[in-house]
Amino acid sequence: MSNESINEIQKLIFVSFSEQTELSISDLERLWSLELQWMMPDEASLVIKKLIKSGWLVSENNLVSPVYLDKQSVPSLGWQPMLRIISSPPIFVSESVPSPIVKVEVKSEIVVNVVQSEKIFSSEKHPPDRSESNIPTLIRFIAKKSEIDNREVVRRAQRKRRSLGPVTLWMSLALVAREQGLDMVEVSSLIEPA
Repeated sequence: MSNESINEIQKLIFVSFSEQTELSISDLERLWSLELQWMMPDEASLVIKKLIKSGWLVSENNLVSPVYLDKQSVPSLGWQPMLRIISSPPIFVSESVPSPIVKVEVKSEIVVNVVQSEKIFSSEKHPPDRSESNIPTLIRFIAKKSEIDNREVVRRAQRKRRSLGPVTLWMSLALVAREQGLDMVEVSSLIEPA
């Protein structure tokens, strides 16, 4: 099993599951084929089946989740999986994964998931983001005012992050609020109270 194959699979799993620890098979196919445009829908379906068969993903009640999530597998900007590698994944063996592994823990509260995934990307090189602590309040505000579910607000914000690149979660939430026609003065006061 080559390190290149393992690294490619780990990056694919990290990008796919760093925000949610389980997805429906159709959501994962949609993410890879329509949102990220990495492959055709039938190719995405085939890759998912092969990742399940090789042990990298677990399938239960039409939901898939990774066996392990390597939080060190953050891909470089503009990374895209190599279809020839991910369509022939090696068999997952926990001892063969070279980098530190963290067992995936399913969180019941989506807000906890989002704030924790934000902290993964925090670095000592950058000053702390004071607005990070206001993210749960901002999510609830947008959901209440626009009458959509908290999960949907987070999903839309994360979709913006994937398409825009290196953007903070609170900024992508502000963009969702703007799309919903919310008062941006209220939104900005929630992001960073005076």
